[in-house]
This record gives sequence, C-alpha cells and structure tokens, in this order.
Amino acid sequence: MKLLIYNIRNWQDSQGESNVRRVLEVLREADADVIGLNEVLHPHPSPDPNLPALDYLARKLGMEAAFGPAFQPTNAFHLPEVMSGNAVLCRYPILASAAHHLTPVVNRQRGLLETRIFLPDDTAFTLYVTHLEPKREDVRVQQVRSALSWTVRDRGKPHVIVGDLNTYHPADFPDKDALAAFRAKAEARGFTFFQAQVIPLLLKSGYVDACASHPQPTWNRDDELWARMDFILLSEPLAGSVKACGVIDTPATRETSDHLPVLADVEM
Repeated sequence: MKLLIYNIRNWQDSQGESNVRRVLEVLREADADVIGLNEVLHPHPSPDPNLPALDYLARKLGMEAAFGPAFQPTNAFHLPEVMSGNAVLCRYPILASAAHHLTPVVNRQRGLLETRIFLPDDTAFTLYVTHLEPKREDVRVQQVRSALSWTVRDRGKPHVIVGDLNTYHPADFPDKDALAAFRAKAEARGFTFFQAQVIPLLLKSGYVDACASHPQPTWNRDDELWARMDFILLSEPLAGSVKACGVIDTPATRETSDHLPVLADVEM
C-alpha cells in the first residue's frame, strides 16, 4: 500500500494562485492508495462549480474523502462556513472518521484527523493526520502528547501517523555546522527549535520513521529546501514493513506548494 502526506498550502501555489488542478496532477502522478493532506480549506472552490475542492479531488481520483476541521480562517474573503484542517483521500472504504482538537492552543487550534480504513484483505487500520504548531517546540511537544492520548487506543494495532510536524529529526543533522545554519535561518523567521524533542518523543513511544533510511528535505522556503518537516510514522506492528520511502521532488511539486509530498510503500 502506498501512503502519501502532503501539505497543500491552503490551495495556493507559490505565486498565491489556485493550485487545485496542480494538486490533482501531483496526486494522480503519485498514484498513492491513501493520502493525508494538511492545510486544507473546506469547502473551497474548484474547477467544478458544483463540488468543493476536496470532493473534486476525490471524484477525479476515484477516492473517498474525509475532512477534520481545526480552526476557522480569519481571512475576510473566506465564508463563515469555511474551516482549515486536515483531510484524507482513500482508494479504500473509509469506515469512520473523527476530528480531535489538540492542546494547548497557541494562535490557532491544531487538530488530529482519525480515519478508520477498510483494506481489501478484510482488515482495517487507522490513519492519523495532524499538523502541529509552527513556531514553538515546547507547544509541539504538548500537542504530540495530546495526540498520543488518542492514538494509544490503537496500541499494538497497525496504525500510521502522518503530517507536517513543523520540526526536524535530530538524526537529519549529524553535522553541527549544518544544524547551526538551519536553526539560524529558521529562528531569523521566528521559528524556534532549540532542542528538537517531537520526533524523539514519537520514536520513544514506539513509532518508526518510514523514511529513516533515506531522509530528504520537504520544506521549500525561498526556493531552497530547508529541512524535513513532513513525516510518515508507523506503529510497532508495521516496523520492518517499509519497502520504499522518499520525497517527490519535481518542478511540478516545487511550484504547487511550499512543502514536497512524501510517499511510502508499506506492506500492510
């Protein structure tokens, strides 16, 4: 089964134009079975006037969709019913979904979308999609602990956490100079990392980094790839099940969003 996580930047490309068609083409080319999306506005206009963008993607890809609202955008151009959050597109039946709020709330509410997916072999697994606080590592740690209070119900069962975690994996910067350069650039823009704790906490909780053997940057800032911030994390029963994992880095993906999609092939 191919799993993908993608932050789609609120349906806007690097020029601030609608990227709905581009997102569709990226996803179609990736050919993933299960897709997690971050920074999804819903409902949002699409090329089909009768379908919101998320449902438009689902229709075009032949998938089912689920949406987990997190917060209401403050942009005056958004209608009152528009929410920002996480979403799932799935080639298999979605049995159930639920949106959970993460604490604490700093600036904006963050969420965790829980989706129960029925597989062709008559088994099921749970996909959790989240997007953590962008500025402060201490808040992200607390939000991860909040998320773990939900995922613990699947302890010992196959499940996956995917999302833009807005942090880095310490193992991705074994060179102190490279880490110092990254942190200096990030902190100049108001992102505070200090000591990265989120990924070590998730690994200590039993999760496996699907891309550990081939980590690649996913965050594209000022046309420069800065760091890996988008992750696919597998529960212990899925450890050793990764056949391949990598970033889709093409001119199309660099133009479509400020994050690159991450794709993993997992034996379920």
